[in-house]
Amino acid sequence: MLVFALETATELVSCAVWDGAKRLLKAEVRTHAYQTLTQRLPALAQTTLREAETTLDEVGLIAVSLGPGSFTSVRVGLAFAKGLAMALEKPLLGVRTLEALALAAPAGTNDVIVALYPSRPSRPTEVYAALFRRLQNTLQREGDERACDFLQLCEQLLTRSETRFVFVGPLPPGAEQVLREMERRKSVAIAAVPCFPTAHLVAERAWQRWLQNPQSDDPVKVLPIYVLPSGAEEKLGIRLSRETSRQ
Repeated sequence: MLVFALETATELVSCAVWDGAKRLLKAEVRTHAYQTLTQRLPALAQTTLREAETTLDEVGLIAVSLGPGSFTSVRVGLAFAKGLAMALEKPLLGVRTLEALALAAPAGTNDVIVALYPSRPSRPTEVYAALFRRLQNTLQREGDERACDFLQLCEQLLTRSETRFVFVGPLPPGAEQVLREMERRKSVAIAAVPCFPTAHLVAERAWQRWLQNPQSDDPVKVLPIYVLPSGAEEKLGIRLSRETSRQ
């Protein structure tokens, strides 16, 4: 089965076609699409399909990142994926962005995977973060995503009983010094690539879930995941969007 996937949680937007049966990436196209995503997403999808030498008719599953991430971009990507799924009558799976990123971590069974990426430019040391474990070739998330200061996150990790932590995703400014201090008490590993969430990881995670339970998400009910309020909500001091938590 071919999986067509979108990742729009960050400014580095990507689209991929993944061959689930062969565990093979057929094509992935990435681009910076800040404030132009709505206009550029259809062309990005067409380019990816062309490079994969396939069509949407041959795609069996559509996957899309749910966030957290850019408030508008996550909504645009999800709306595009929902439209494709309903128009083509294809199954749809929404994938947590940090869950997809965690797949890139070179972690063992007893390791704690720390998936993260920057939350907002105004707070350079703040990150979106989530913890995972790898169990029997799949991922188990511990708790929900959160936005937190990187130093405070590491201080909390030091209080845990586990001895090895694998970080995946871009590190904020000053992280190297924080991790050097952390290494005095714990084993720390850093996965340098990929630096940001990508569509092929979304596709791979969706395929894992499909093998476990081949059932589509309801395109009407699947929602983006917001950890932080939008810029407008923060400016006005209100909260109209709601943080969602889905397994």
